[in-house]
Amino acid sequence: MTLFIILNIGTLIDTIFILLIVYYGFRFFLRYFGPKVVEKAADKIYRDLKAQEEARRRTEPSSPGKVTVERPGKKDKLFRRNDGEYVDFEEVK
Repeated sequence: MTLFIILNIGTLIDTIFILLIVYYGFRFFLRYFGPKVVEKAADKIYRDLKAQEEARRRTEPSSPGKVTVERPGKKDKLFRRNDGEYVDFEEVK
């Protein structure tokens, strides 16, 4: 019985050791490679937005004095008929 307990304690120590190695490995990876991954993603987003802006400018030549109003698309309703009754509460002072 004592041998079984000693083996379980050894397995527990091995498991804790492995978890610590994984934890510190993950921290090391994020510390050194995380900023590079985020920088690369931000740079890609910036390039995509810049390309969209240039494409929009090329397709819509603007003349001086012309006013353009851009309206957002229709929003979906927050509540549908089958969602139940909507009650608008007012603040009472």
